[in-house]
Amino acid sequence: MKNGNTLYGDLLVLFAMSLFGGYALFLRFFPDINPLLFLLAFQVVGLVFFWPMAWRQGFPALSSREKRLLAALAVVALANDLTYFVAFRLTTVANAAVAHQMVSVFLLFFAPLFLKEKTRRNEWIALGLAVIGTGVLYSDGIALGWSHTLGITLGLASAVFYALLIVLYRKLVKEESGRTVSVVNTWRFALSVLILLPILGWNGTLVEMNWSMFWPLAAFGFLFAFVASGIHNYGISRTRALHVSILGKSEPVFATAYAVFFLSELPTIPAIVGGILIIGSSFWLAMDTKGEV
Repeated sequence: MKNGNTLYGDLLVLFAMSLFGGYALFLRFFPDINPLLFLLAFQVVGLVFFWPMAWRQGFPALSSREKRLLAALAVVALANDLTYFVAFRLTTVANAAVAHQMVSVFLLFFAPLFLKEKTRRNEWIALGLAVIGTGVLYSDGIALGWSHTLGITLGLASAVFYALLIVLYRKLVKEESGRTVSVVNTWRFALSVLILLPILGWNGTLVEMNWSMFWPLAAFGFLFAFVASGIHNYGISRTRALHVSILGKSEPVFATAYAVFFLSELPTIPAIVGGILIIGSSFWLAMDTKGEV
C-alpha cells in the first residue's frame, strides 16, 4: 500500500474517531431521552445504511450454528452500546471512555479461548498495567460516589461486550463465503431492531416518544451509524490494520476533550493516571503486534 493512500486512510480513521468521541454529548445534552431510544435510532439508521450494500452483494445461506452466532452478535452489540451509553449518564465522560478501552485487555482472554490465538509475555505485562489503571480509576469512582463507581463498572462491561463483539465478527465475516461486513451488519441491525421494539413497547418507552425527540435521535443515528461508521469502514480499507488499531485509541482523548470544552467537565488526576495506564497499555499492545500489513 502506497504511503499517500495510507496517510489518507489514517486521516479518515482519525476523523471517524473524532466523531465517535461525540457519543456522550448527545447523551448529556438530551438527558430526558431514554438511552434505549438512542440505541434504537442507531440500529434503524444502521439497517437503512447497510441494507443496500448487502443487497447488492447477496445474502448467503446460513447454517444453524451461524444463525446462533448472528443472534449472539445482535444481543452482544446491544449490550455493548447500552452499557456504554448509560455509563456516560452515571460518571464522567473520561471515566466511561477510558474504562471502555479495556477491550484490548479482555481480548487477551477471549482470543485464546474462542479463536485459538496464542498470547505473548508482553501482552500479559500490558494486562497488569491496565489492571492497575482500572484500580486507580475505581479509586476515583469511589471518591466521587456510587453513581460514578457504577458508571465505571458499566464502562468496563461495555469493554467486555465489545471484545466478544470482535470475536463474533471474526467468526462470522468470511469474504469468500459472501458474508462480508456489510452483510453481517445488516443481519445484526435487523435482529437488533426486532429485539428492541418489543422491549420498548413493553416498558412504555415508545409511548414516551414525541416530536421534540425526533431530530436529536435522527441526528444521533445519522452521525454515528451512517457518517462515522461509513468513514471508518472506508478508512480501514485504505490503511494498515496496525494503524487502525493504534488510531482507535484516540476516541477517549476526543471524548474527554469534548467534555472539557462543551460540558466544562475536567478529568480528575486519578482519571488521567488510570487513562494513561489503560490507554497506554492498549497502545503498546497495538504497537507490539507482529506481522501486521
